[in-house]
Amino acid sequence: MVLGYFLFRNLVLHSLLTKITHRLESEFQMTLTIEESGFRGMTGVMMRGVNLYPAGGDTLLHLDSVWAEPSFSSLITGNVRIKSLYTENVELSIRCHDGTCNYSNFLKHKKEDHDTIRSEKNYAAFLNRVLRQAFNLAPQQAELKNIQLSFSNDTTEQSVTIPSFVSSSKSLEGILRDDSTLFQWKWSGHFSQREETFDVEFYPLMEQTQPLPFLRPLLNTSCSFDTLHLALYSMHYGSGLLAVDGHFSMENFCIHNKKIADDTVRVPHATFDYHVSVGKNYLSLDSTSGMVLDKMSITPYVNISNESSRVYTLKIQTAKTPATDFFRSLPEGMFDVVRGIEADGTLKFALDFKLDSSKPDSLLFDASLRKEKFRIRKYGDSYLLKINGDFIHSVYEHDRFVRSFPVGPENPAFTPLDQISVYFRNAVMTSEDGSFFYHNGFNEEAFRKSIATNFKAGKFVRGGSTISMQLVKNVYLTRKKTVARKAEEALIVWLIESNRLCSKERMYEVYLNIIELGPGIYGIGEAAPFYFSKKPSELNLRESIFLASLLPHPKWFRYSFDTQGQLKPYFADYYRVVSNFLLRKNLITQEEHDALVPVVELKGPAREMVVPSDTLPAEDDDVEN
Repeated sequence: MVLGYFLFRNLVLHSLLTKITHRLESEFQMTLTIEESGFRGMTGVMMRGVNLYPAGGDTLLHLDSVWAEPSFSSLITGNVRIKSLYTENVELSIRCHDGTCNYSNFLKHKKEDHDTIRSEKNYAAFLNRVLRQAFNLAPQQAELKNIQLSFSNDTTEQSVTIPSFVSSSKSLEGILRDDSTLFQWKWSGHFSQREETFDVEFYPLMEQTQPLPFLRPLLNTSCSFDTLHLALYSMHYGSGLLAVDGHFSMENFCIHNKKIADDTVRVPHATFDYHVSVGKNYLSLDSTSGMVLDKMSITPYVNISNESSRVYTLKIQTAKTPATDFFRSLPEGMFDVVRGIEADGTLKFALDFKLDSSKPDSLLFDASLRKEKFRIRKYGDSYLLKINGDFIHSVYEHDRFVRSFPVGPENPAFTPLDQISVYFRNAVMTSEDGSFFYHNGFNEEAFRKSIATNFKAGKFVRGGSTISMQLVKNVYLTRKKTVARKAEEALIVWLIESNRLCSKERMYEVYLNIIELGPGIYGIGEAAPFYFSKKPSELNLRESIFLASLLPHPKWFRYSFDTQGQLKPYFADYYRVVSNFLLRKNLITQEEHDALVPVVELKGPAREMVVPSDTLPAEDDDVEN
């Protein structure tokens, strides 16, 4: 066998390279050229002048030289394991210009690969096979010199260089350099191919840290840190179960992405000890895993199973945490309104979520923030109590300042709650949050229905915000749909409602005085005269239901009318639904319900925006005279 190996190895190598070249050409329309190839030593394969590129496109990969030495025993078994790897002057260049990319030919099989993974019948066996293969192809002995990775498109060009990377049985060490700034990061630690473990730290070599390259053009994200630590301590497969244990931690981690938060999010310190279990039809982050976020300990549990249907389970629970430590442990840039709060007592958060993809309407969602002897001592910069007095409300749309106005008697349009038509107050609650005066700021059932509806639609089509949440969003936060805003919104609502920082009546009064009810129209004190030349107290049932209908899309009010200023026919359904609810709640009489018709008469400035031709006859008369 050994003699045959030496006699025919060059022939086998040539046949293998030819097969790879033909496959790249036939399946991916990629050309592979190799100037020189052959054996060095017993099993080492050497190649020089390697180039990979699409037909008529820019070179994707170039290697001056590479030498790889697989284990001889692995060649016999067919399960190839690379013992050593040496490369010099490697260039991986990703180019995408005028809609043409030099890597796009590889993406055509992306869907097929995805379907293969989804159709995999045994998750544990599949992942064990992938991880084992990854370790087999990661050599214990390696020396890489001058590895350059570059990316360019029509607007951006970036490149990084790995001047050197060395790995041995005792340690690994490498440098990563941003070619535009010359900023350098280092990774060091150890790696064992045989034991299938690693423990690596990655950190900047300069005192002033900088964002990692490539993330902004590829993911529209900026990311920097003082230290990242990633380890895999053990990986065991047996009896159909794969168990993976490891550790991840980061110091002074900063990330900026507009979908996460407006500002840069900073996590001073976080650790995560993970224990992952994978079975035939499930993948689970075990509850023995643990996270520490500054001074807050968190126990997570995640399970994705796929037997008769895919089921997602998520459980998160924090340890009982001193209240001040709880607020200070929240990431900067995500909870800036509340991070400065100091309080006595303890807080404990818990989340229980379960979704069966075949039965989304049976969704389980239960979230709670439990307090013990909780009392706020200092509000910091939160200004949570401002809602109880007069304040200036500023309106922004997509980062653009619109206007500011006082919320209080200083504003002539401000209307106390008892001077607002009861029809309007009830119509708004019916359409926006019927249980506002009875819940603690959250309507769990509405939120569950929102998640189920959005899951079935595959996109966002329904929200679950209460009036409390809308009020907090408008008074304390921005209207952007970021992860940070929604999370902080929920926490502020809890602080106000659970600790009675403001009465329900005052919250509703402020809400009705700041809501947008038309183009540039904010609050019922501006809306009533704009549409009907009335005071808010004079609005009748028909007018009130119409104004409540504007809340989801206040700028679209003109599309509610025909050219004669009459409400369009589809409004009949809305009036029927709202009036039926008002009747069931005994908020209107049977006579009022039966007499209601979906007709309103615009009398204020709004009429000129809907029926501008009304003024033409008078102007024509003036011309004739």
